[in-house]
Amino acid sequence: MEQLSSGLNLQALVQTHFVSIAPGDSFNNILQGLQESQGSGLVVEEQGQFRGLITQREVIRALGKGYSPQEITAERIMLPSDYCLSLKDLDHLLGVLGRFRHLGVDALAVVNDSQGVEGLLTRQALRERLRPADLLRIKRVVEVMVSDVATITAEASLQEAVVLMSERGVTSLVVPEETSSGVLPRGIITEKDIFQALHSQGGVLTGTVGSIMSQPVLTVKPDQSLWQVNHLLQEHQVRRVVVVDDDGHMVGIVTQSNLLAAIDITEAQGVIQVLTQELSKATAELRWQLSRQQAITAAITESEQRYNTLISHLPVALYRRDRDRLWQFNYVSDQIYQLTGYFPQDLPDWRQIVPPPDLILAEREIEQAIQQQRAYSTTYRIRHRDGCFRYLSDRGQFDPYSQMLHGVLVDVSDQKRTEERLKTSLEREMIVSTIIQDIRQSIRLEEILQRAVTSIQQLLLSDRVLIYRFLADGSGIVAVEATALPQYSILGRVIHDPCFTKETAQRFLEGRTLTISDVNQAQLQDCYRELLTSLQVQANLVVPLLQGQNLWGLLIAHHCRSPRLWEREELFLLQRIAEPLTVALQQAEMYEALEQANANLQQMVYIDSLTDIGNRRCFDELFPKEWRRCQRAQKPLSLIMVDIDCFKAYNDHYGHLQGDEILKQVAQILESHLQRAGDLATRFGGEEFALILPDTDHRGAIHIAENIQAALAAANITHAKSTVGPKLTASFGIATTVPSPDHTPERLLHLADQCLYEAKTRGRDRWVAKEL
Repeated sequence: MEQLSSGLNLQALVQTHFVSIAPGDSFNNILQGLQESQGSGLVVEEQGQFRGLITQREVIRALGKGYSPQEITAERIMLPSDYCLSLKDLDHLLGVLGRFRHLGVDALAVVNDSQGVEGLLTRQALRERLRPADLLRIKRVVEVMVSDVATITAEASLQEAVVLMSERGVTSLVVPEETSSGVLPRGIITEKDIFQALHSQGGVLTGTVGSIMSQPVLTVKPDQSLWQVNHLLQEHQVRRVVVVDDDGHMVGIVTQSNLLAAIDITEAQGVIQVLTQELSKATAELRWQLSRQQAITAAITESEQRYNTLISHLPVALYRRDRDRLWQFNYVSDQIYQLTGYFPQDLPDWRQIVPPPDLILAEREIEQAIQQQRAYSTTYRIRHRDGCFRYLSDRGQFDPYSQMLHGVLVDVSDQKRTEERLKTSLEREMIVSTIIQDIRQSIRLEEILQRAVTSIQQLLLSDRVLIYRFLADGSGIVAVEATALPQYSILGRVIHDPCFTKETAQRFLEGRTLTISDVNQAQLQDCYRELLTSLQVQANLVVPLLQGQNLWGLLIAHHCRSPRLWEREELFLLQRIAEPLTVALQQAEMYEALEQANANLQQMVYIDSLTDIGNRRCFDELFPKEWRRCQRAQKPLSLIMVDIDCFKAYNDHYGHLQGDEILKQVAQILESHLQRAGDLATRFGGEEFALILPDTDHRGAIHIAENIQAALAAANITHAKSTVGPKLTASFGIATTVPSPDHTPERLLHLADQCLYEAKTRGRDRWVAKEL
């Protein structure tokens, strides 16, 4: 179970710089310490020993219980000394997560064997490293939300809020607004808000809830996923959101603790148990495959033993022949009739009824045995008088004195057929095993399908094996194929089957198959017969391929040269192979969904959510790369820093929503004036943007800045509070260089920033350009 934490070093997450106080420290010392620790927690130490832990929650609860600031000391409100982790505990991730969950705190002290404090481990640090957000996609808000929401009026005092939080054991209160149709969330107040008010007022808690509550309130719907909630909490740096219905009425609340509960240890253990079961199933299946192969081998061995035991009781033909006339018998017993259909006196020259390839091989084996002075044993085919081929075992010994070969002929056709069936069965099982192995080792669906049809074609010796994938319009396409001859190829052809109906699809969904041995003799609809004839098909086998509950396609074997009486084992082979291919289709569907999710996540990481252009992280990663590329090619690199003039005044006058629209509009103007594929526009921060222009010299960069300046003027955006003029303008800092080892990307960025500052000090609405 500890495999879940492989690669995560919990000791690296411990904050070794922490704030500590003594047990007797006063309320003011506690406030100051918590402010310095930025809310992560205070360590209470005495003579180098850990005594306890204090967070903002303990301060709020103490005030809620009626303690005055003068009565509060560290020792009186601190959490006990068992609120800690030992260094050994850090080796067990699940144990650490369980302790956080059991104690219900956001931080724990880490102590050594002497009870000395090594540092603090916070829940936030674990959350950032574990990144369990993907596990939250499968759960909805309604599954974890708390319906009993603690509320308070805006007119209530902060002291009343503290008392209510302490009584209810909550960390936040919602300020509701009663309407005729229901309750709407008006605002929210948290422990952090009260603590900040307490600190700013010098330890005295005065004022009303309405004076410090946060509004508007972040809200989500009950049917949204917890992953969306987690993203919203991270984006707005809050720890809770209010749940509302479609009419905006409050129905519950979701906190970060609820998210952690959604992926608790029990569930993680359940996931591990499922993975363990899957591994056990895979191991059992492999063992079954091995035992099946061993059974086949044992069957062959048993067949040989049975043959050796029964040979003495079976009709055999005795013979004698000269070495010089190897294939003409001097003598042969009457049992030859049972083997060949010829009586001894009518027996033709052996070379007339034994195929030449078999004859050459048998002659070689007999000559080698004679030279090595040992008995010979060879097997070859003969053409029986009835026209069918049979297998004969020819065994004997050469007599050097008489120069004669003495031996026996035995019909081993049944044994050969048995061996061929076992060999074919083994080959089929190996194909299925190979496909299963391919599915486990590869996620390339096309490669798996191609290998499957190729293996089937080689085993069945059919003219064409293909996979027919259905399209959205009801037609289908030949996705992959394997053919005996190039002229049979129909790869990539889109086929419209006029006879394929909903009833046909339903039969395939129920697992039914289709077997046609002779297209001209079978009872078929004329439209289907014409379709098969146009594809040169005279016989076919069809097995459905399902993806979940949907009919994804068909696995088809065609025989084009002539009709073919399909054997039951051949249909069973296609059905056996279709099973793992169905798994491969489901696996491909999940992989495609995962790829799309990763692509969306990648876009979220590098794209600014407001302007839809690159964000600061995008700039920080791509700017050094472009620097190195231009340095290798010795090409110029230009950087333009753009700042909207008097944007704060614009926001104050027109509001932040209108300010956001201006940022979007400016971003579109910047991006529309990029000239090369490698050019990049990013939002550097706030109202400041950065343009990375590879292969652009000094004059080219100035030209782009002037075009953007003209486009802003043409946009004619009113800015009544600008000190430059009545319209929205921007200032530009332009820096250009040919990167070399003597300079760094940071120097070019610093130069562009200096130019921007100089442009603003000169009066704004202008550019300043310099070369490094």
